[in-house]
Amino acid sequence: MRKKKIIVKNINKSFKNKVVLKKLNLDVFESESLSIIGESGSGKSILTRCIVGLLDYDDGSISFGKLDNIKTLSDKEKMNYMSKFGILFQNSALLDSLNIRENLKFANKKNSLNEILSEVGLPQSILEKYPSELSVGMQKRVGLARAILKKPEVLILDEPTTGLDPIIARQINLLIKNLVRKKKITTITVTHDMDSVYEFADYVAFLKNGIIEWYGKARKINQSKNSSMIKFIKGIN
Repeated sequence: MRKKKIIVKNINKSFKNKVVLKKLNLDVFESESLSIIGESGSGKSILTRCIVGLLDYDDGSISFGKLDNIKTLSDKEKMNYMSKFGILFQNSALLDSLNIRENLKFANKKNSLNEILSEVGLPQSILEKYPSELSVGMQKRVGLARAILKKPEVLILDEPTTGLDPIIARQINLLIKNLVRKKKITTITVTHDMDSVYEFADYVAFLKNGIIEWYGKARKINQSKNSSMIKFIKGIN
């Protein structure tokens, strides 16, 4: 039986006169992989930032487990809440002044790095290198390693294949698929890459005009009669 991990209920978010999210509702289920798709500027990243606690929403509620509404958390409680998430940022967001060992230890000082490097397909020799010495694909792998090193309850992937050539993108998609399945991590992916959706998403939410216009199983997406989503997918392909 599916178990709800995160419940987004009627949240609104505006910036001055621009409404980004409008009474948006979305359920995220435990140990499932959800992909959020939609046009640029549709509010996908804003939604995930609200879920993680990086951005305050105007009203509505986001509940997580036994937390009824994260909007009511104190600053100290919010820091503890945010620690439940591991995030792979679009540009990997590695610290240029630190070598790879230091970047990973920055996320978790206690865990051994050998196992995590093996899981993301990187050699131990990479630990003494700096981000600028790595290819974009290797930086993505390090960013992913850092995101899961803290053993998060929820993994957030922000455009994980952006800037990668098709071969490397395919490798990253397969890597994410294997890690998500192996560790049974609840995963939310913001992406324009339909290959990522088809590869490792269990469910898909299509965001348009501030609301979720379509939600369903990833394998059913091509059977949808939602014209906006069909145009979006065909436009990408």
